[in-house]
Amino acid sequence: MSRVKRKEDVFYGLFREYGEKLVTAGEVYQRIFHEYPSSRAIVPSMKEYENVCDEQARKIFMELSNSFITPFDREDIGALTKRLDDVVDYMEAAASRLDLFAIESMRPEAIQLADVTVKAVGQVATVLDRLSNFKKDGTVMEMALAVDVTEDEGDAVYKIALADLFHGDVPTLEIMKWSRVYDRMELALNACEHACDIVQGIIMKNA
Repeated sequence: MSRVKRKEDVFYGLFREYGEKLVTAGEVYQRIFHEYPSSRAIVPSMKEYENVCDEQARKIFMELSNSFITPFDREDIGALTKRLDDVVDYMEAAASRLDLFAIESMRPEAIQLADVTVKAVGQVATVLDRLSNFKKDGTVMEMALAVDVTEDEGDAVYKIALADLFHGDVPTLEIMKWSRVYDRMELALNACEHACDIVQGIIMKNA
């Protein structure tokens, strides 16, 4: 029995570490948008965090390929890992486009979207931290559901951001640039929701 518990703990530990890495990446992401353009020099660091999270995902998949015993369905472990990987991938994509598109000034809605995303990332990290006790700890489901509310909050900001672009006095080139940045920002937020949707499914399957 102890052997089974140790094997389960490996996965829970890896997911907990993943959450911690996402929070760290999210803090840098938030700083980039809050301080841009003076933060331009740290934009490349998002690629480093993406690589760190990619390595964490590889550890989980390697463990999965070598394990006969898993704490919940193998398919769910794989799906959750991929969605977590999407979070940092899209954050990096959004941040890198600021420099790639030679954007010179920040828009307030982008800062708001970054803030909402970091809020969602924190909620995801809490879910991952408590995942090992999901059968007994009701806050795991509560926090997973809370991400849905946060994503709705982000959707509202996203719609306002697009409306300001297309209905304001914004040059066409700037509209094109910011539309692509906003799209990646929204995808990062959606990835947080998708990860927690998987957790909700795990809880329901094992209820």
